[in-house]
Amino acid sequence: MRQAPDDAARPWTRAERGWAYALVLLLTVLLALWGSFLVPFRVGGTLVPVSLVIAVVGNVLVGRAVARLAGSTGALVTGGLWIAVTLVLSSRRAEGDVVVPGSAVGLAFLLTGALASAVAYGAAVLRPGPDGARR
Repeated sequence: MRQAPDDAARPWTRAERGWAYALVLLLTVLLALWGSFLVPFRVGGTLVPVSLVIAVVGNVLVGRAVARLAGSTGALVTGGLWIAVTLVLSSRRAEGDVVVPGSAVGLAFLLTGALASAVAYGAAVLRPGPDGARR
């Protein structure tokens, strides 16, 4: 009886890899947007910092996933993209609008997200490659 080829062992085609990169970058932008708009989230009158959880967990998981796909450079690119999106959303517009306020939670959101991206990049750099050497 003949066995079906194992799809996990099959190398990705160029199109599949391109779509995977595009989806990871889209996920990074969506996490940055979602977290940014949830910085001032309140229940009743109490500020609930769910944006910090989104920043830390999202950046670490996306960074680890893209590091498996593209190596440490991919983790660096997604971290940089997250920081760029959140910094644009934290700048004041001509109309006076700002998405990420300069409050303690807003600044903690930016800092924890950047640190989580750095941790994901550091983990990708220190992870041994297939030949046992560090990347």
